[in-house]
Amino acid sequence: MRVFQGVVRLLFSYGMVLFLLALLGIGGGVATFIESAYDTQTAKILIYDARWYEAVMVLLILSLVGFIYKTRMWKRLGSFLVHSAFVVILIGAGLTRYFGYEGIIHIREGEHENEMITVVPYLHLQTSEASFEHPLFLGQLGDNTFSFLHVIHGKPLSVAYKEYHYAGKGERSSLEVYVSYGTEMFTQTLHGGAGWVEEPVVISFNEMDVALTWGSKVVPLPFSLGLKDFELKRYPGSMSPSSYSSDIEVLDSHQKALFPYTIFMNHPLHYEGYTFFQSSYDLDEKGTVLEINKDPGKWPTYAGYFLLTLGFLSNFFTQKSRFLTLKASLQKSKLVMVLLFFGCLSTPILKADTNAYLEQLSRNSALHAKEELSTLLVQDMQGRIKPFSTQAVELIYKLSGRNSFYHLSAEQMILGMSAQPQMWQDIPLVTLNNARIKELLNLPKEQAYVAFSQVFDANGAYKLAQAINEANQKPQSKRGTFENELIKFDEKLNIAYLIFKGVLFKFIPLPEDKNHTWLSPNDAFANPLIAPEIKNALSHYFSGVQEGINQNQWEKASQALYTLKNYQTVHALEILPSQTHVQAEVLYNRLALFQRLIPLYFILGGIAFCLALFSLLSQKQFVLVEKSILLIFALALIAHTFALGLRWYISGHAPWSDSYESMVYIGWSAAFAGMVVFRRSLLSLSAAAIFAGIMMLVAHMSFVNPQITNLVPVLKSYWLSIHVSVITASYGFLGLGALLGIITLMLMALKKQSSKIAFNEQIKTLATINELSLIIGLSMLTVGNFFGGIWANESWGRYWGWDPKETWSYVSIIVYAFILHLRFVPKIYSLFSFSVASVFGFSSILMTYFGVNFYLTGMHSYAATGESPTVPEGVYYTLLALMLLCFLAYRGRHVRTI
Repeated sequence: MRVFQGVVRLLFSYGMVLFLLALLGIGGGVATFIESAYDTQTAKILIYDARWYEAVMVLLILSLVGFIYKTRMWKRLGSFLVHSAFVVILIGAGLTRYFGYEGIIHIREGEHENEMITVVPYLHLQTSEASFEHPLFLGQLGDNTFSFLHVIHGKPLSVAYKEYHYAGKGERSSLEVYVSYGTEMFTQTLHGGAGWVEEPVVISFNEMDVALTWGSKVVPLPFSLGLKDFELKRYPGSMSPSSYSSDIEVLDSHQKALFPYTIFMNHPLHYEGYTFFQSSYDLDEKGTVLEINKDPGKWPTYAGYFLLTLGFLSNFFTQKSRFLTLKASLQKSKLVMVLLFFGCLSTPILKADTNAYLEQLSRNSALHAKEELSTLLVQDMQGRIKPFSTQAVELIYKLSGRNSFYHLSAEQMILGMSAQPQMWQDIPLVTLNNARIKELLNLPKEQAYVAFSQVFDANGAYKLAQAINEANQKPQSKRGTFENELIKFDEKLNIAYLIFKGVLFKFIPLPEDKNHTWLSPNDAFANPLIAPEIKNALSHYFSGVQEGINQNQWEKASQALYTLKNYQTVHALEILPSQTHVQAEVLYNRLALFQRLIPLYFILGGIAFCLALFSLLSQKQFVLVEKSILLIFALALIAHTFALGLRWYISGHAPWSDSYESMVYIGWSAAFAGMVVFRRSLLSLSAAAIFAGIMMLVAHMSFVNPQITNLVPVLKSYWLSIHVSVITASYGFLGLGALLGIITLMLMALKKQSSKIAFNEQIKTLATINELSLIIGLSMLTVGNFFGGIWANESWGRYWGWDPKETWSYVSIIVYAFILHLRFVPKIYSLFSFSVASVFGFSSILMTYFGVNFYLTGMHSYAATGESPTVPEGVYYTLLALMLLCFLAYRGRHVRTI
């Protein structure tokens, strides 16, 4: 009895809960690296689907049930619903895992099918007397040993493992087995695996033949599906799919038509407990591939998601909840709350005649570029129709890292580069930071911009030809910083060359083209389908531009441009954006609010931090300055919100669908948290501003593409907006918590005996705000992830695929649940340990957001191409600095907990 009571006490202890959480988090993180190095199946065998991992989950749920009863948690509605929701979700997951199944069905136009192929591989044995099948999962690591025994005619029929050879993703693997019947034994190699349906291999014993297969099995359906038509729509002028759909007819077991239905991405067919999702299609666009899912755990799981969302919301209003307790503590305290300097990019020194030309171009072309050329519509490589202004900004930013240069707008620069390429080839324009490349070009180290002509020698030979050839010949995994920088620089030079040649801007619609292809001027001149008057208009425009630049006479160019715009309206009206959209996008480009907010956020954050620190040391308050900072910060947040809304309107989708948009949105959520939730603390406001500035700065670095792009079909879902908006907003609150943790550690390090009381009070308040921020962040992160599960289930029939990004989101939830539950273990909890945990806990978010994209393979990853980027040195220096800060703060750790 004592042993049982001891086990119960251990199971229902907070230490055990934290231990189980740690096991789940570490296991999930390790599994992503196993999956990246080997394959998904190996990760599933060793961790995801392993009995020990499921046992840890069950033990954790038992602990939750015990704690619910032990602490009478139903008296606190929010906590009760959250913890109960995980129990319900686990029940639903168990039903799905053990009683549901998935498959694939392939149908050609004009045909019907009533059989699906399972995604689970089986070892199948067939004799004249009986048939046996066994689910069989094999991995590249671990023990694959198996042995299946059946008795036929009183003699044992055995199949046992010998060796497994993995052939690669999408390839047939091979399995060697020992097959024995009675006293006879054979060694046989089977080819197949998940997704493969192979012909059986027959082994002849003296008394019996045995047929063996290893792979997916064919399962009959109680009805049939016929494909009447498959339709693939592409974005205008490109090969990128906009959407694809299957016109299906459902037939009963007697081939009688029941009803028609159209299946497309995010619009599945539900029938007789089965759900059919649009998955893929044949290359000739005459066949469709549908995924099939039968999930008895769907509604229990959705019920758990609902309880979870309701619980987190209730937690913000339930009396005696941790959130309200912290909020009340914060309201009782009074807290007043690194200047970062941005060197202005220098403009290269130019020759006198070049300066005179640029001044003339700036003066004479400003009105034409701003009022007329900017709204000319062009078609990009992905088929998006957008203003000339947008493509000009994108190209100039790609070349120089700036939206304008030499007091010229991007439109003016493109106009000049196209009209007088010889002049512009001598103007430093392409940004270059790599010292080794500068050495190859014989350029001084301090030169920041390179002219196109400077990369060629006196004989016209490309100076980097040999180096770029060697870099391109190296595998991506073996390229270093120099090779990668060289390839990027070479790409910029090619873009400049194409601008000079005038082939990057496609603004002439090809008449009556089904795919809505647009042509560049060079292609239009050579195409017989383009009317002579349009070719004349093109000629007149280019000659008119020369007159405009040289004599400020733009009538000829304006008339020709009007003709070209009218031609677009006549031949491509159905795909053109409205004039309001065009003007909005031009305004978005002209304002460039996101870039302008970067220095503003940093300066505000720096001033707020210095003021708060000075107020703390001097024990004085500067109310007017604080209110001024708050007002300017509020205006910055309004501008940030307006820019997000403007981008949403222009793109037609929520502005968090790619890396650039999500980082800008995370910056907004951090600023929103600082302004709306924690504005009473000047130090917290400074942390919010600095974090927002960091995210905006990273968003505008060279490796992030700020271009507005078309959405791929699977992202056209309202669940995308819900899932991504909630989950990325959580990053702002969690990042704010990390910065507050750093500031708290700084105060602990700076604390002296004479200022101990004042500093301790500030530390307690900062820790309170930090915990509030983490509670909000964890709530949003958890709910956002489960909304993502609904999106995935409604899009392709599974809540969770253990994709590395999904898994690291799950790990992040565990990390922050661990951090917020540390307070229940007094032996390890203090404001110091909490602050350290909040700082280093954010590394799980960084791994989710950046690490997975570049270091692991998966659906959300950029590393699937084979590139293995190295960890930047700055990461190691940052970790070293944080560890040093923790060491210095340790002596000031003694602060009463909240």
